Amino acid sequence: MIKYTLHVRDFAVQTANLTCEPDPTGSAQTPTVDDPLNPTRVTVYTTTGEAAALRIARRHLDLLHARLAYDNPGSVSRTAADVVYAEARARAEALTPEQRREESFHSLHSDDDALRMDALNDVMAEHSERDA
Repeated sequence: MIKYTLHVRDFAVQTANLTCEPDPTGSAQTPTVDDPLNPTRVTVYTTTGEAAALRIARRHLDLLHARLAYDNPGSVSRTAADVVYAEARARAEALTPEQRREESFHSLHSDDDALRMDALNDVMAEHSERDA
């Protein structure tokens, strides 16, 4: 596993000054940012190169932005991804716990599907419905 660190400005990945180094743990890890409200650096882990690292970083920043727009309306300008996430959150809230569990087994086919699944997982976590 390789650890990639990318700089961020206004929730957009800056490809200049991309750094990479072997990850000492060698295991897959969740992307992280230095500040979820105003990230300036994102760290991702992948074995498939810089293009994959960039894609993972962008997806993670989209999710952070969507969560911020949902939790603090007006704090950031809304994007298309924010709308997808908000609609998915509203839909997930309207489902029963069993329906949410069933939905959580669906496969992902697009970035929008990934945002919808993240919204579903966020709702399930808030309702303590995630399996341990």
